[in-house]
Amino acid sequence: DAYRIDRDFYLPAKSGARIYGAQLYWYAVRGTVRLSFRGRQIILTKDVSEALVDGRKIKLDKAMIVRAGKAFIPIGFFTTKAFVRLAGVDSKFDPKTRLLLVDHRSSVGPVRWFTYPGHTRIVLELDRKLRFQTRKRGRSGLDVTIPNGTIDWSERVDVGDGVLEFFHLTQEKKQARLTLKMQSGADGYKLLELKKPRRIVIDVARSKDRILAAKTRRVGYESPPSPKQTWREARRKKKLAKKAAKKAAKKKRARIKAAIATKEVTHPPAVRAPQRAGRIRIMVDPGHGGKDGGAVGRRGTLEKDINLAASRELVALLRQEDVFDVRLTRDSDTFIKLKQRSALANNFNADLFVSIHCNAADSRALSGFEVYFLSERASDPEAERLAEFENSVLAMEGEDVVLDEAAELLYALARTEYINDAAEMAGLMTRSLSKRVDLRNRGVKQAAFYVLRGANQPAVLVEMAFLSNGRDEAKLQSKKYRRKLVEGMYAGILDFARRKDWLEGKR
Repeated sequence: DAYRIDRDFYLPAKSGARIYGAQLYWYAVRGTVRLSFRGRQIILTKDVSEALVDGRKIKLDKAMIVRAGKAFIPIGFFTTKAFVRLAGVDSKFDPKTRLLLVDHRSSVGPVRWFTYPGHTRIVLELDRKLRFQTRKRGRSGLDVTIPNGTIDWSERVDVGDGVLEFFHLTQEKKQARLTLKMQSGADGYKLLELKKPRRIVIDVARSKDRILAAKTRRVGYESPPSPKQTWREARRKKKLAKKAAKKAAKKKRARIKAAIATKEVTHPPAVRAPQRAGRIRIMVDPGHGGKDGGAVGRRGTLEKDINLAASRELVALLRQEDVFDVRLTRDSDTFIKLKQRSALANNFNADLFVSIHCNAADSRALSGFEVYFLSERASDPEAERLAEFENSVLAMEGEDVVLDEAAELLYALARTEYINDAAEMAGLMTRSLSKRVDLRNRGVKQAAFYVLRGANQPAVLVEMAFLSNGRDEAKLQSKKYRRKLVEGMYAGILDFARRKDWLEGKR
C-alpha cells in the first residue's frame, strides 16, 4: 500500500490503522488524523512537520499530506522510536521492494500497586495472553519473566510498606522481567492471571502477627476459594455466613442497647448552622501525603502531589471571598492520620469538609470524575473498592481502630443529620464540574470512607480523575485544566451556600 509522492514514500492513514491495529479518526475540515492505541493516541496534521504522541511533540522528516481527500502519512514515521514504543511494533521499510515489514511485539506494563491492611497487591498489565515464568530469588525475592515481552519504559518503585520493599520492571534481550523484593512482614504470595483486561496479579500477604486484631475495623487478607470447592459447598457456606451475620447483628443491637443504658457516652455536637454574623468555615483536605503517596499514575505521577496542588488552588479561590474562612488539613508533604483530618475540621468548627483525591482502577479505560458522600453501604462495587483503597492507609497509621459501640451508634445518628446536606452538596458540585470540564461525569456515589466518618459537618470526597488513565493523568498534570476542576468545586460550594442562605446579606 506504499505510495511514492514527490520522491518520498507514504502510507494511507487508513492502511496504517489497519496494519497496526489502531482506531482511525479523520477530521477532513481540520486536516487532522488521530490514531488511538488502547487509550493512547497519536495526532498528525497536514503540512505540519510535528506529531503529538501521547501529548508529547516529536519532529518528523516529512509532514502528513492530503491528496484527493485522503490522508497520507510518511513511511518514516512508522519506524521512529516514539511510534515503536507506543504501538509495540517493530517496522522496517524496503524502498526497493516497497515492502513494509511489521513485527508485532507483546506490550507489558505499566505496573500498579496497592497497599491493603492484609496484603500488598501488584498488578502487571498485558496486551494479550502471554506465557510467563516465576522463580524465587533467595528467601525474599521473586522474579516474573515474560518471554518476548517488551515494556515502554523501565520503572522501579520503592514501596516500603512493611510487606514489599520494592519492585522493578526491566527489559532484557528477549523478555521482560518483574522483580519483587519482600520485607520481613511478608508471609507468602499468590499469583493470578486475570482477563478483561489481561493482567498478572500478585498478592503478597502480610504476616499474621502484623495483621490487626479481629476486633478492629480493618480488612484482613483472605485467600481465594479453593478450586476443589464445589458449588454446593459454596452455597452451604453462604447460607451459614448469612445466618451467622444475622445472629451477630442481633447480639450487637442488644449490646448497644445495654451500653447506652449503663454507660455515660459523650454525645457529638448537634448540627450547627453558621452564625449569620460570622464567616463560613471550610476545611479543605488534600488526600494522602508523606509516606502515603496514594495512587500512582502511568507516568509516575503521585496522587498526593496532585491533591495538594488542587487543594491549594481551591483555598486561594475561596479566600478571595470575604465570607469564607478556609483552612487546609495539610499544606506540605506530610502524613496525617485519617481520624486527625476530621478532628481538625471539628476543632475548627467547620461548616463544610471537602476531601480532594485522584482515582485509580485496574482498567486503564476508566475515566472521569465522581463525588462521594458518607454511607456505611457502598452505592456500587466500584465505590466499595475505592473506599477500601482509600481506607487502606489505616495500615500505615500503626494504631488499632476500636470504636465503643454506644458512641459509634450516637455518632451514626448525628451523621444522619448531615447526610441530606452532604448529598445536596455532592450533587451541586457534580453539576458544576460537568459544566466546566470535558471529563466523563460518573455521578454522585456513596461509600464508607473513614476520613468522612468523624466529620461533624456536611462532608464530601471528590475524585477528580483517574491517574490510571493516560489522558486523565495528563489533564491532572496540566495547571490550566486543573484550574477548571478547581473552579467547578468552587462553584459547587457557592451554590450550596446560596441554597442554605448562608450568603444572605454578605454578597
